[in-house]
Amino acid sequence: MTLIFTGIPVAELGRVLTSGVDHGGNPIEPFVDPDGGWPLRCCLADSRVGDRLAIIAWSHADVRGPYRETGPIVVHADGCAGAPSLSTLPDQLDGRLMFLRPYDRDHRIVYDSVTLVDPDDSNSAAAARLLARPEIEFIHGRNYRGGCYAFTARRTDG
Repeated sequence: MTLIFTGIPVAELGRVLTSGVDHGGNPIEPFVDPDGGWPLRCCLADSRVGDRLAIIAWSHADVRGPYRETGPIVVHADGCAGAPSLSTLPDQLDGRLMFLRPYDRDHRIVYDSVTLVDPDDSNSAAAARLLARPEIEFIHGRNYRGGCYAFTARRTDG
């Protein structure tokens, strides 16, 4: 089994940034990061001092119906090349305290498989264990404290 980890789709991010309004109908308000360290959902990296960022409301197109949520994420305010498709998460994201929220083929949460990944474990390895189960179609990694979206994990074969 091969896994792929991605952030948000950069084409949709570009559309949102160009419109000036996020998925929640809020105006996008860029700011300059004075300290660095914001977890960016466009490129799956942490921001650097001086980056122009925005906190926007985001809805994921891969979740439909009542399970589709809109929540805050941090992105590059001037657009981003995005993250390459990764087979494992970058170290700074792999070791963060996260919830892994698995979804089935009907895009519904598989509640009995929602997993809290301890920082001593690997989010990449925990996602692989969950995606080995055939009923799980994809996973959203979520920040433990705020519940914000962090990444998507999927199988690329089988």
